[in-house]
Amino acid sequence: MTETFHRVIKGDEIEERAMLPFVVNGWPVLLCREEGAIHALINRCTHAASQLAPDGRVRRGAVMCPLHGARFKLDTGECLGGAGYKPLKLYPWREDDEGWIEVAVPDEAPGMEHLPVKPLS
Repeated sequence: MTETFHRVIKGDEIEERAMLPFVVNGWPVLLCREEGAIHALINRCTHAASQLAPDGRVRRGAVMCPLHGARFKLDTGECLGGAGYKPLKLYPWREDDEGWIEVAVPDEAPGMEHLPVKPLS
C-alpha cells in the first residue's frame, strides 16, 4: 500500500491538547498536540467506529473517545485499560520548511472499516 504526504495545517496552529479533525485524500485524520509533541492518528475509534475528534479529549499521553471513554495511547495507538480493542492507525507526518504539517495517508480510498460513523443530527 503506497502512501503520499499531503499538506494539512501549519504546525503553530495546533494548540496544546487540541483535537483537530481533517479528511485527507478521503481518510479521517486526527491531529493533536500534547506536551509539545504532534500526533497524527485515524479519527475513528476501533470500538464503536465513532469520531474521536472534535469531541474527544487528549490527556496524559492518550486520546479518549467521547462515545464510551475508550482510551488510546497517542504514540502507539494501543488501547489502554485492557478493553481489548484494536489499536488506532497512526499516520506518518512531517513538518516542511515553511512550517506546514504534512500527513501521509494511503493513496487508495479508505474502506468502510476506516471511516467513522457520524451521529444522527
